[in-house]
Amino acid sequence: MAKDLIKHLTDGKDSPKLWINFNAYTKKLLLKGDENPWATPAAYMSFYGQAHGLVKADVVVLDVWDLFHHWMLEDDEAIPSMAGKKRITVAVKTMLEAYGPRELLAEVLTAVGNNYGDSVPMVLVIPSPRSLLIKANRAANGTDVEPEEAHIDTTSMYMADYLRYFSETGITGVLLTEDPDSMPASAEELSWYQPIYNVAKHYRWSVGLHLPFSGKGFNIPKDVHFSIVPADCSAVKNSLGVDITKPLWDDSADNSSLTNSKGFNFVSIPEDTKPELVLDTLSSLRG
Repeated sequence: MAKDLIKHLTDGKDSPKLWINFNAYTKKLLLKGDENPWATPAAYMSFYGQAHGLVKADVVVLDVWDLFHHWMLEDDEAIPSMAGKKRITVAVKTMLEAYGPRELLAEVLTAVGNNYGDSVPMVLVIPSPRSLLIKANRAANGTDVEPEEAHIDTTSMYMADYLRYFSETGITGVLLTEDPDSMPASAEELSWYQPIYNVAKHYRWSVGLHLPFSGKGFNIPKDVHFSIVPADCSAVKNSLGVDITKPLWDDSADNSSLTNSKGFNFVSIPEDTKPELVLDTLSSLRG
């Protein structure tokens, strides 16, 4: 039986669990230039095994946008298939329905699940419907769009169908990430993602939101199991996840104060950070 994500994240014992975003850092460290770790399932397993081992992360995390990034770079048909349509939901629909990256991710998830078993939870990290819609249009047409409720609701349904494809791969959670430049204005706008919440409930996945608030936050919908917010946000008292990235890499910060008594800490590793500093910093967080 797959490991329960929420129980795992909140079982800090002596120190909070660490959810580590190490993708950019380990790609810079282990790969050459914009080398594609997603070339084959075996190639990704080789990369991810080394990357995860370097930071000893408490959660297995697969970055879906990174997969799409490399697909658009290397498949000559990718961008033309998404571009030039009037309806702003076409680009994201085409991306999510593309057979190649979807099947590749399914194979990777199966291999990762077999490798890690039930020792740690496996989570898909993907841009929120709002963010993915904007990113897909930017990639396909070079333009920024301002999606309305109907566009986001439609994208949410596309994403829900996409996530159903991975129902037998052993994932235990989905994290939707918001972009600081296109944040939802209220909790009501987060309810536009309801199709994804419904899928998560059906498959007993935990669903979370990464919300990079720059000020006062707001409550999340009841169908969302956890959120991750910055350490300096007033919503931190109501969030299981605290993003300590900013204070952690500040040379003047006192890392001993970066604690989370009820949940877990989230940290992104800047890609140019020296490995010695990374190891020392993560070690100090773990006590």
